[in-house]
Amino acid sequence: YEAVTHTGSPLLILAGAGSGKTRVITTKIAYLIEEHNIEPWKILAVTFTKKAATEMKERAEKLCERAVKTQIKTFHSFGAWLLRLFGDYAGISRNFTVYDDDDVTSLLVKVVPQLTKQQASLIAHKISLAKDYCLTPENPDLCKIDSDEEFRKIYSLYQERLRETGNVDFGDLIMLPVLMMNSNPEIKKYIQKQFKVIMVDEYQDSNVAQFKFLETLVGKDTYLCVVGDDDQS
Repeated sequence: YEAVTHTGSPLLILAGAGSGKTRVITTKIAYLIEEHNIEPWKILAVTFTKKAATEMKERAEKLCERAVKTQIKTFHSFGAWLLRLFGDYAGISRNFTVYDDDDVTSLLVKVVPQLTKQQASLIAHKISLAKDYCLTPENPDLCKIDSDEEFRKIYSLYQERLRETGNVDFGDLIMLPVLMMNSNPEIKKYIQKQFKVIMVDEYQDSNVAQFKFLETLVGKDTYLCVVGDDDQS
């Protein structure tokens, strides 16, 4: 009850498995719409899997019909939604395709033909890890992923070729919106105004890039509530 009715300052809820963490989020969505007259489209709720997002949406809609207009998505599908709206500012086509692991490996082999498929697959994994930390090829901290300058060079060539195709990989769905909003304050401000409330389920699963994504989405007037289990972190 305390968690659901809390408003104002940012809220972190720590609770164990099966204790009703998702129930808090779904009930809070209904509570904010019905008791605080928050427009449902001003609420964003994010989680980590499509299955969890679908289940959360169904549960929220059962509690409050108007919750059908609430944005309930995974981090990645929300990132994709933003990029389809503002792709021009991120330097990609709005009709982009999301590359899977095999596409990434194939593109790396095209970029650096001397790579074996196994080597390309290992580099693809490192690029994915770099993007989980929101590290571009130019970032000095990239050496924490791989200190070899050759990796930085290949990552840079890969990004160039990926941008030329107008497409993105999975890591771009989080990293590109962060870079785009940070280099376009007017878009950042616009998006922050769109959402009065942001809630995150399974918060213990978030990585550095997703944390930075949240940081850019939350404005000074945004109410933020995150729910997680520190034992599963």
